[in-house]
Amino acid sequence: MSVDDYLDLLNYAKAINDGQWQADIIESLKNVKATSEEYRREENVRELWNRFDDINRNLLVLFDRLRENEGSEDSYRWKERIWELKMERITIAKQIQERYIKIR
Repeated sequence: MSVDDYLDLLNYAKAINDGQWQADIIESLKNVKATSEEYRREENVRELWNRFDDINRNLLVLFDRLRENEGSEDSYRWKERIWELKMERITIAKQIQERYIKIR
């Protein structure tokens, strides 16, 4: 059931003065909220891991380019991009750590 459905039931329970039903509905609403917050946190962690993996794939491509084209004019640009990706990866790793082991 959606939150709106629970709220409609709560209004009805209030209209008929059923206190126990009101308490049950309020408890159900608290559980819905907690479940949706946990789901959002899990989704956020999945997004962070996906970005972390994307960064690693991009780094591998850039390192391959550097190795295969040592004297290329683009090597400076690739090295700059590698540095940016490494810094972003550090930031994302810290965010993942905060969610798993609650450190800062």
